[in-house]
Amino acid sequence: PWDAELMAPYGALMMEVARRELDFMETHASDAEQVEMAVASAVLFQPVLRALHRLAQEEESARRYGIE
Repeated sequence: PWDAELMAPYGALMMEVARRELDFMETHASDAEQVEMAVASAVLFQPVLRALHRLAQEEESARRYGIE
């Protein structure tokens, strides 16, 4: 089962993602631009993160198990 101990490393990785997203958002000068980036992130960036996760799983599976 997935308990808090197993989830903690995932939480740490997602905190880094959140920091990077907010760092990027803060490079935009106006509040309106920052809101626009937050919406764009939710709509566009989240699917990209999911795709990167799937690619990383494929890569790691191939590395571990010799699947090509």
